Amino acid sequence: MAPIASGHILTELSISMIYCNLLPLNSDLLLQLPVPRCYEMASVDLQDVSTQLNNKISSIKRSMQLKNMCNDPSLTNILQKIGLELSSIRGILDIFQMQIQQQQTELRSLQELKNAVQRNSEKAHHLLENIPTHLPKKAAETSTVPAKDLKVQEVTAHPEPEKNSAKNKHFVREIEYLLMEEFNQVPGYMKGRMTYDQINAVIKEINATVKAKYKILNQPMKSMSNTTRNQYHAFKEQETKETKGQYFFVEADIKDFSHLKVDKKFHVILNILRHCHRLREVRGSHHVRYLLL
Repeated sequence: MAPIASGHILTELSISMIYCNLLPLNSDLLLQLPVPRCYEMASVDLQDVSTQLNNKISSIKRSMQLKNMCNDPSLTNILQKIGLELSSIRGILDIFQMQIQQQQTELRSLQELKNAVQRNSEKAHHLLENIPTHLPKKAAETSTVPAKDLKVQEVTAHPEPEKNSAKNKHFVREIEYLLMEEFNQVPGYMKGRMTYDQINAVIKEINATVKAKYKILNQPMKSMSNTTRNQYHAFKEQETKETKGQYFFVEADIKDFSHLKVDKKFHVILNILRHCHRLREVRGSHHVRYLLL
C-alpha cells in the first residue's frame, strides 16, 4: 500500500469527523479541504491510471475505517479532542496572518522613514558644502583665565582707534552679520520684500567700506598722496564728540568705497540694522553718521 500523505490524512480525518457530526458541515469547510494529488490525472499512461485507482481505493478504505471509528465510544473522545485542536490551529493561523499583515505595514513605514532620512542627509551634505561666507563664525572656546586677566582681555578686545592705534592699527570694527532668528523678528512692514541674504550682502559691503576708510585714517601722513590726504582731512571733519573712539561711516563713504546704491532700498536696510542694534545714527553738521555698535 502506498504511504499516506499528511494532506490525505487531514482530508480523510475531516471527512470522517463530518460523518460523525463532530464538525459542522458547511461550504466554507469543504472549500478549505485540500484535494489529494491522487485525484489529479497527470498522464494517460495505463500504469499511472492503475496507480491512481489503487490510491483512490485505499483512500476510500481509510475513510470507511475512520467512519466506523465513530461507533467506538473509546475513540469518540479522541476525535472530539482532535476537532478542538483543529479549530485552535485555525485560530492560531488567523492570528499569524494578522501579524504578518501588521509587520508588512510597519515595513512599508520603515522604508518611507529610511527614504526621508536619506533625503535629509543629502540636504545636510549640500548645506555643508555650500555654507555662505557671510555667516557668523564659531565663537572662541572658553578658557580658564583669572578674572583680572579676563578684564584686561575685554579692554583690549575692542580698542579705541586713537588710543590703541599703535598696537592695533590694523583692527577695524565690523558689523556682525544678521542671524536668521533676528531677521524673523523684524516686523514685516519694516523689511517688506527684503530677504535675509540681501541684508547680509549689504552688511558685507558696509564692512568693506569702513575698513577702507579707516585704513586711510591709520595711514601715516608722509606716505599719503594728495588725493588720499584730502580724503583724510574730509574724514576728520566728519568726526564729532559723539563719534570719538567709535567707528562710523556716512553715505558719501558708501558711494566712494562700495558698489551699493544709496537709494530707498539701502535706507530700508539701514533701518533694519538700527532695529537689530547694529547701527546708531548721529546727526549734525550736514552729515548723518552711522556708528557701528
